[in-house]
Amino acid sequence: MADDFKIAQPKQYQRLFLKDEIRPDGRALTGCREVKIHVNAVSSALGSAMVCYGNTRVIAGIKGRFAEPTINNPNSGYLIPNMILPMTCNTKYRPGYPDDTGVAMSNKLNTLITDITDLMELCVVPGKVVWSLNLDVVCINDDGNVLDAAVLALSAALTNTWLPATRVMEETGRVLVDPEGEKTRLELKFTPIAVTLSVFDDKTLPDPSEDEEKIQSGSVTCCIDDQSKIRAMWSSANLSDDVISAALVYVQKRASVLLSVLRKVSKTS
Repeated sequence: MADDFKIAQPKQYQRLFLKDEIRPDGRALTGCREVKIHVNAVSSALGSAMVCYGNTRVIAGIKGRFAEPTINNPNSGYLIPNMILPMTCNTKYRPGYPDDTGVAMSNKLNTLITDITDLMELCVVPGKVVWSLNLDVVCINDDGNVLDAAVLALSAALTNTWLPATRVMEETGRVLVDPEGEKTRLELKFTPIAVTLSVFDDKTLPDPSEDEEKIQSGSVTCCIDDQSKIRAMWSSANLSDDVISAALVYVQKRASVLLSVLRKVSKTS
């Protein structure tokens, strides 16, 4: 009967729990699901990480290739983020061309990683060859709050990215990876973290599940870095100043917790 009521009247079902200051999955109003980070999840990648937000699972992998620089920036490499939401992670996505949600998330990831590293550090041969790093983020299972998991996975992967040594063949000028050379760690200027809160009636609920996302009246995502600087903020509705202010206070605390988990994992990798 409870499942039938949840399907027929999802908002009323949610309200029955919220009036007792809990959420349908048993969390407190400000509670978040358990977060797990596994770095170096893909052995063939330059850097990788898998992040779990409860049942939501996202994996990020960094792949590198040699490329020609642009004329305007002859000594700068590239960072190319790509968010992939396959139908296997949730039936709401469709096969074929990139899903609109995936494209939107890719654009948000691109906004966050702007200036995250000195692109000139990706130069191999000035004016001729640079590193182009593909930052692929794949959702394995979508049970809500994929963007937060994607940002954390990408940050964890970039934090643990090592660039291979290279050498130039004198005869041809061709650039090759030197497997015996010393790798160089990708230096980051900051580490971004995203925290999303769902708005339902007069409640703001962090780390929304898929069921909560379906019935929310709006949401706000704030991205902050390890230096407490706000990097971006997105909202899906016209939210009041009080909601935004409350969200910013919560984001500071939650980001600190996530950064602590990330640092601990990175130190042991």
